Amino acid sequence: MIEAEKYLIDLVKEAQSGDQKALLAIIHRFYPAIKKVKKKISSQEQEDLEQELLEKIIRAILLYDLNMEIDLSHFRESIKAFMNEKHYEA
Repeated sequence: MIEAEKYLIDLVKEAQSGDQKALLAIIHRFYPAIKKVKKKISSQEQEDLEQELLEKIIRAILLYDLNMEIDLSHFRESIKAFMNEKHYEA
């Protein structure tokens, strides 16, 4: 496991234990991806999309099973499915 992955796992553990700073650190880490996706939709829908993605990220952090092997492909597919469900282009 590379150092960045270990650090992210540690942040998830802390966030699951109620550490708000750890939760915000994870969100901050993924925020550039949210901004990139927001640029692909109309400005009227951007705020709603951002809120929905943040809610999904927070839920995923809090519910993530730390005993499970890390596989981001499922996360990426979930985001694509969400975007298709909302009729946004991924």
